[in-house]
Amino acid sequence: MNTGLKILLFVLAVLAFYSYVGNTVPQKITYPPETAELSGDMTTDELVEAGAQIVAGKGTCLGCHTVGSTVEASSLRFPDLGNIGGIAGTRIEGKSALEYLAESLYDPAKYIVEGFLPGMPVVSRPPIGLTDNEILAVMAYLQSLGGTATITLATTHSFTGQGASESSAAAPAVALGAGLDGQGVFDTYMCATCHNIDLPDRLVGPSLFDVGSRLTRGEIYEAVMDPDATIAEGYPGVVMATTLGASGFYQKVSPEEIRSLVNFLVEHTGN
Repeated sequence: MNTGLKILLFVLAVLAFYSYVGNTVPQKITYPPETAELSGDMTTDELVEAGAQIVAGKGTCLGCHTVGSTVEASSLRFPDLGNIGGIAGTRIEGKSALEYLAESLYDPAKYIVEGFLPGMPVVSRPPIGLTDNEILAVMAYLQSLGGTATITLATTHSFTGQGASESSAAAPAVALGAGLDGQGVFDTYMCATCHNIDLPDRLVGPSLFDVGSRLTRGEIYEAVMDPDATIAEGYPGVVMATTLGASGFYQKVSPEEIRSLVNFLVEHTGN
């Protein structure tokens, strides 16, 4: 068997493996919402709503966790949050639901749910950098999932004061593409390794030279957040999703960076 054929068979085997993995591991795809605004006079219900926005956006929680998944827990990468408000008080003997939720966000490696591996970042630190108030909002939302939310911005716990400062939270997250425009995000995350942006010639992936004339803004968002939703003709699935997932892209990129990247791609119409 010649060397070229061996390489081809190896590449096909790798693609088949990643295709299998991609089809057996449930994926939760979310799209960047508007930034949640918090004020001291918010009711618990308003805080729950803000927490849901943070969970889906700045907190990047839904990149790993599902909410209300019906598949077996053993098939999930991280615990489902669908009933966390109802069981938080039973996770650790002697620890209240409030303290458990706080600990799971400020010190997630302290207690690992049976059957899962550690891997959750500390959300009060960069690149996520949630403030104490933002974490309270997330906790209120988590309380509401299978339980009754009671948290307000006046609620305190043993981790109070350990969140990111308001000034640092207002600044761009300390991530690979932080503070960059669309071109900067494209370059920093090395998109040009697989996609040609200046010429119609294909590389590993399809050229993005005229992507703005072929896809709508929404379709470009989808292509970034859920690469396997629609596969360009002549290209294998799973490759882009696997590459982005392995690089930690979805944990590092912020909603603002996604918007900048999409705006940058929309402008590329092939002219």
